[in-house]
This record gives sequence, structure tokens and C-alpha cells, in this order.
Amino acid sequence: MQNPSPTPPQSEAERRAHGDDDLSPRAIVDRFNQLAFFDRKPVEAMERYLADDFIERYPDFAQDTPGLTDKQATIAFFKTRGWREGEANASTIYKLLADGDEVMVFHHMTRGEDDRGLAFVDIFRVVDGLIVEHWAVGQPVSGKASARHPMF
Repeated sequence: MQNPSPTPPQSEAERRAHGDDDLSPRAIVDRFNQLAFFDRKPVEAMERYLADDFIERYPDFAQDTPGLTDKQATIAFFKTRGWREGEANASTIYKLLADGDEVMVFHHMTRGEDDRGLAFVDIFRVVDGLIVEHWAVGQPVSGKASARHPMF
């Protein structure tokens, strides 16, 4: 049996392959990821692609701030950290799977050159061209490596 090869990362061309009129969940998540994490404009991406009644299921982003919706609280969180121009955060997307209105993104996130980073899975639910719900799970990238089964 042949060992699996590493998964090639998603290219910018793949993220930008959808026309502006494509409102499929995959196209919306690709555009959101490009703007938020690769163009380093997370607040603009959230203002544009999160529905007003957006539900944040990831506890680190779902802040219980009185008077703020989940969309407002998530935007407030990203105004204070991460993904701005000049910061060392980086993300490499390895898989993007779409099933109906849900899209799963498997990626490797690092916070600098010496950081092994996190293996992350974001799950988005998209309705009518807007992200209405988000879940995330992650684990630290191990210092151990397997020649038989690459992590990415």
C-alpha cells in the first residue's frame, strides 16, 4: 500500500476562481477567506459576509458582551488581534469541502516563523450569500512527524 502524499495547498487562483455573481456557499467562503486572511482585512470580510443574525459557535470568538450581537462581538474581537497587515499570522488552506449550505475549511495557521501552529477546521453555514453560522476546532501541530501519514 502506498503512503498518502501531502495535500497540496489551495492556491490564490482557486480562491478567486468564482465569479462575483456566484453565491454558492463554497464561493462565499473562498471570498471571505481571501479577504479576511490573505488580504488581511478580517473586519471588512466580516462586515461584508456575516449575516446580521450570524451565530458564532466557537467559544473563543463568541464573546458574551451585553448589547452586542454575535456578528458585532466577533468583529470586535478581530479588531483587537490577528490578521492585520504587518502581523506574522499566516494560514495555508489544504482542503475545502462543500456539502449543501455547509463548507469545511481545513487549514494550518501559524503566528510566526518558529511557530509549529495549529491544525484548524472551520465549518461555515451559508444562506443567501451570507455566512450565518460558524464552528471551529483546532489542535496544536505536534513536534512529532510521521513519514507514512503527513498531517497536511
